[in-house]
Amino acid sequence: MIQLDQIKDIKPRQIKILMESGFNSAESLAMSNPGVISEIDGMSDKASKKLVWNARDQLGMGAFKPVSELNENFEYITTGSERFNYILKPPEGPRGGISTGRITEVFGAFKSGKTNLSHTICVTVQLPKEQGGLGGSVLFIDTENTFSKDKIKRIAKRYGLDPDEVLANIYHARIYSSDHQVQMIRAAEVAIQEKGAKLIIVDSLMALLRSEYIGIGMLARRQALLNSIIHDLSRIAETHNVAVLVTNQVVTKILGSFSKNDAIGGNIVAHGCHFRIEFKAKGFSMNSALERTATIVDAPDLPPESANFFITEAGISDEEIIVYPNGNKKKKTARAETSKSDLDFELVSASEEEKPLPKKKTTKKKSSKKR
Repeated sequence: MIQLDQIKDIKPRQIKILMESGFNSAESLAMSNPGVISEIDGMSDKASKKLVWNARDQLGMGAFKPVSELNENFEYITTGSERFNYILKPPEGPRGGISTGRITEVFGAFKSGKTNLSHTICVTVQLPKEQGGLGGSVLFIDTENTFSKDKIKRIAKRYGLDPDEVLANIYHARIYSSDHQVQMIRAAEVAIQEKGAKLIIVDSLMALLRSEYIGIGMLARRQALLNSIIHDLSRIAETHNVAVLVTNQVVTKILGSFSKNDAIGGNIVAHGCHFRIEFKAKGFSMNSALERTATIVDAPDLPPESANFFITEAGISDEEIIVYPNGNKKKKTARAETSKSDLDFELVSASEEEKPLPKKKTTKKKSSKKR
């Protein structure tokens, strides 16, 4: 990464202004629009364009290169499910998962497992590379107030990690408005270097925009802001080679006599995200089973495949029962079938055999004959 002070004709005052606004490298400046830079107090239109162009020249972005020289150093974070990882595996790659350097969008209906995946990779990204992680920290941008420390602790125990250390490597920002969301996304660029982050999570992408920009008259403004958010996330992912996961809500579209769930955000999100994955529940009820289906809707080099997985109290898994390193496992109880919550569990020893319930004694009533 090239520092700002190495850009031709840049002044110390401009370096300070740019760094305060989240631009702390030549790469971040070169990938920006001069118009965005000129909106910063103290930066004129002429100076902004000159600095951006000089940064591009410094990085060799002003010339065409042979494709053979392209450096695609993508890395992958395990999802917690080997079946899910498999459909995300590149054709010639050793393993699959959530990719660095690109944006992965996961969309689905309420309780389809999006936040469960977010919590799972908060932990798995901290694993060593040989175990499917990147050994890095996480920046969690929370727009729906769904982050759960208790869930993180359970997932950490599943992977044999210290829950307190795992929580200390997750940096959380509770977001209250779309403007606040933009601010924290731009602040993420500085935090990546300061905190050694390898993953940015936005849960969810459209929740606040959906509530603030209501009606067809606000659509153009909403899409313009959304385009800026997607562009910033894509630039940060590519510049720092970090993974970006965004969750998204859905809207039900009526197609004749049929209905279909589709991600909100329109073409801005569809074209801006590199991987688009849809989560669906098995059956008609979200509570009838914990099994979910992940389907690749769009990807640069992957076919449209599907994989089944389970959402559990300890994250995404291939199995409904989670086996912990201490020999215990979590088993779903029968009452979960009728409970409002689909995450109702009890602790059962792995060595304990299931015993049948004792049969109730029944007494036959003596029949009396009528005389």
